[in-house]
Amino acid sequence: MSSKFTVFFTLAMLVLGLGSAARAQPSDYRTYFTFSTPVTLPGITLPAGRYLFRLADPDSSRKVISVLSEDGKTQLAMLHTIPNQLSKAPNDPEVRFLETSGNMPPPIKGWWYPGKSIGYEFIYPRAQALQLAKVTSEPVLTTRVETKDVATADLSRIDGSGVPAAVTVEEAPAPVQASGRAQRGEVAQLPGSGAAAAAQDPRADERARSTARTQLPQTASSMPYVLLFGVLTLCAGVGIWFRLGATPRRV
Repeated sequence: MSSKFTVFFTLAMLVLGLGSAARAQPSDYRTYFTFSTPVTLPGITLPAGRYLFRLADPDSSRKVISVLSEDGKTQLAMLHTIPNQLSKAPNDPEVRFLETSGNMPPPIKGWWYPGKSIGYEFIYPRAQALQLAKVTSEPVLTTRVETKDVATADLSRIDGSGVPAAVTVEEAPAPVQASGRAQRGEVAQLPGSGAAAAAQDPRADERARSTARTQLPQTASSMPYVLLFGVLTLCAGVGIWFRLGATPRRV
């Protein structure tokens, strides 16, 4: 009886452990970006430094990106975005900049998570977009009219001549070729993980980035596969349990 209980208990702990490991993966795509010069974002200019980008609400339709200080304690901006799909998913987290001809902090166009071809294109306030459009080589995403209600506003892209082109927001827009200068980031881990602890050591930063580049990107969550494996393993354990119980004892 004790051997049957040991088998069942071990398998149950395995299933629970695998489920916990899967849940430890962050769902808000938190990513660190380190900028050596100031950069422009909607309504804000970030000084050179290291910042944390994450999804403020992963379940919302018009995704909101939260930009925080490196330690995650100070919120610097809450920025609305729309989906923007590249023809090829990046292997590393990255932001892409709008190409500018002016002497100004480069404006960030969008953010992409590794293994995800659909990223997040930032919506610039209309007045700021009009200024950027005069010094960029491509239209800038903005609202059709000046408004503070970016979450529900009609959108357009505006070029240097000030002519807007209406934008239809799609969850899976047509893929486009990547444009603009790209800068890689570093996927952040949940507090308490080994990678998060290593990030506290400046000397471990480059080692963490090197390790991330050698790992294959994940295009979807592994949770369903982990749970399926756990259920199958548990069923097999129950079968072994009953089989042991049905085995006649020798006298």
